Amino acid sequence: MSPQQHDSVVAIDNGTQDERQPLLTSSSNELPQNNDTVRNSKSEAIGLMLMALCALAFSSMSIFVKLSGASFPSFEIVFFRSVVQTVLGLAGTWWLGINPLGKRHIRPWLMVRGIVGGIALSSTFYSVTHMPLADATVILYLNPAFTTILAALVLGEMFGWFEGLCVALCFSGAVLVTKPGFLFESSGSPGSAGPLAVIAGLTGAILTAVAQVVIRKIGNNAHFLIHTIYFGVVGILISLPPLFTIQTFVMPSNWRECIALLMTGISAFIGQCLLAKGLQMTPAGPASVMRTNEVVLAFIFGIFIFNEYPDLLSVTGAAIIIATTTVLGSRRWRSAKSSH
Repeated sequence: MSPQQHDSVVAIDNGTQDERQPLLTSSSNELPQNNDTVRNSKSEAIGLMLMALCALAFSSMSIFVKLSGASFPSFEIVFFRSVVQTVLGLAGTWWLGINPLGKRHIRPWLMVRGIVGGIALSSTFYSVTHMPLADATVILYLNPAFTTILAALVLGEMFGWFEGLCVALCFSGAVLVTKPGFLFESSGSPGSAGPLAVIAGLTGAILTAVAQVVIRKIGNNAHFLIHTIYFGVVGILISLPPLFTIQTFVMPSNWRECIALLMTGISAFIGQCLLAKGLQMTPAGPASVMRTNEVVLAFIFGIFIFNEYPDLLSVTGAAIIIATTTVLGSRRWRSAKSSH
C-alpha cells in the first residue's frame, strides 16, 4: 500500500527512470528512492502472470461481446458492461475501506483515464461486433506501436530507425488483416471488414495506448479498483446518448442474453483489475508482450466458437504484429534496465 500523500501540486518527472516507477511522485516532499524504483524478480514474475491472466479475461470478454452483438447494439453492451464493472468496483472499495474517488491530486488523471478508456471501449466493442473476432483483436494490438509513437511525441523518448521499422511492420500487418478495399478489391475474403469497423478498431487501439500511458503515470498512487470505477462511470455516461439517438435499446428476452451481458461486465472487471495491478508490478514492455496472448486466444476462440477461419493474409498479418510487438516490448525493457 502506498504511503499517505499530500493534497498538493504533483511534480511529474520526465527524466530517465525505471518504467515501473510511477511518473507521479508519492509525496511532494520526498524524492524517489532506489528501492521504490527497482522491483524484485518475484514481484515482476507475479506481474507477468497477472498480465497473462488479463489476456485470458479480456479474451473471454470478447466472446461474450461477440455473442451479445447478435442481439444488442454495441453501445448497449458498453452500458451493461460499465454498470456491472462500476457496481463490482464500488463493492470492492467498500469491502476494503478504500475511498472510491481516490486521492484528490490523482483524480484529474483518473478522470482522463476514464474518458479515454470509455471512448476506446466503445470503439473496440463496435469493431468486435462488426468484424471477425481475431481480426478485431489484432487491430486492437496495434496499440504498442501507437504507444511508441506517443511516447516519442509527448515524452521525448527515443524513436530511431529500429522503432520506425517496427511501427511500419505493425501497420503492414494491419493492412493484411483488414484488407482495405483499394488494395484487395477483388479478394472477396470473409475476413475483410467495412471501413467503419476498421476505423473504430484503430481508434480503440490509439486510445488504449493513451490509457495505458495514463495508468503508468498514476502508478501505485491509486488502488486498481479505483481505476475500474472511473472507467465504469465514464463508460455509462458515454454510452447512453448514442444508445438512445443513433441506436435503439433492446430489452433482453431470455436468460442466455442476460447471462451474456452480465458475463461481459464480470470478465471485463476481472481483466481491468488484473491489467491495472499487473502494470503496477511489471514494466510496460514485458506486460505488452504477455498481452499478445490475447491474439492467439482470439484466433482459437474464433475458430472453435464462431466458425471464423482466418485466411493466410490474416494469419500472416497477425504474426507480423505479434513479432514486432514482442521485439518493441523486449527492447524497451532492456533499455530501461541498462539505464540503471
